[in-house]
Amino acid sequence: MESLLKDLQKHLECSICLETYNEPKTISCLHTFCCQCLENHARASHRQGKFRCPECQAQIDLPEGNRFDSLPTSFFHNSLLSLLAVRQSGDGSSITCGNCKRKSSDVHYCFDCARFMCPDCLSAHEVMRAAFEGHKVMPVKEFQTEDYEALLKRQPYCSEQYHEREITRFFCLSCQSCVCHACIVTDHRNHEVILLDKAADNEKCNIMAEAAGTRENEKALKDVIRKFEETISKLESKSQSLSVESRNQPRQLSQRFEFASERRLIPWR
Repeated sequence: MESLLKDLQKHLECSICLETYNEPKTISCLHTFCCQCLENHARASHRQGKFRCPECQAQIDLPEGNRFDSLPTSFFHNSLLSLLAVRQSGDGSSITCGNCKRKSSDVHYCFDCARFMCPDCLSAHEVMRAAFEGHKVMPVKEFQTEDYEALLKRQPYCSEQYHEREITRFFCLSCQSCVCHACIVTDHRNHEVILLDKAADNEKCNIMAEAAGTRENEKALKDVIRKFEETISKLESKSQSLSVESRNQPRQLSQRFEFASERRLIPWR
């Protein structure tokens, strides 16, 4: 955790705009970019319904209807952005309240609700103490290492409008996106949906298999590179040998010429 917090800004830099992520979206090759950056890049470079990932150059399909906001949100990077906001709050930076969406530098965090709260929403939270009894609430400026870990592990909430209070517990196979219960009964009705944990386990197997294949390809490529390097070394050695021979050749020819001339000058007996 300490190393993550130390290099937090580096983990949150979009490789297109070189700024901190704004609405991070993940594409099929698992690289993440700002939604607007990705859209601008794809619109400028797409060919026949595909564009190349700016990181690995993989061919990526344009999203349905060219709606880049419908691409999967990177909840991991959103969690890291929350960590960054908390870290920067000590410098007077503002954090968006998870309820009213207003920004404030005086923010508390409820670990049970998994929400940032401005002073007004904190007061409402305290007024309804009976409903929130036992909840752990702490000013973000007093966070310790274990609190950052808890923040990073919080449940992801749905990003769809009017669903912001719903946790994304499911994965829509038809749309390849994380969804909440409200999504299932509205926009994703009759779609094939499974639990998010099951989808993660399935994808983990696929990723592990691809990683194993990548390692095999890496080994094969290293062998090819090694053979190329050996061939280059041999050619360089041969080139040096030929260079030495070419430098010595005039001297050898001169010696032969002198020897031949001397033989002609010697009288026969």
